[in-house]
Amino acid sequence: MSSTTANPYRISLTEMLKQEGRTFEAMAEEVMFGDANALALCTEHCEVEPDGTCPHGCPSFMRAAGLI
Repeated sequence: MSSTTANPYRISLTEMLKQEGRTFEAMAEEVMFGDANALALCTEHCEVEPDGTCPHGCPSFMRAAGLI
């Protein structure tokens, strides 16, 4: 039987949006139509490519939402 350990850096999309004080739509628009990097769902506020993961193993908010 294998046990998995939850990533201690990973936060939920809801938590990230609350911390940022912006809507999902506004953040996605900045990444898709602007020159912003995507934020990862990470306690360390990492910025990543929209389809990427940060050094802590947390996916971008767009990847986690299934947009990419």
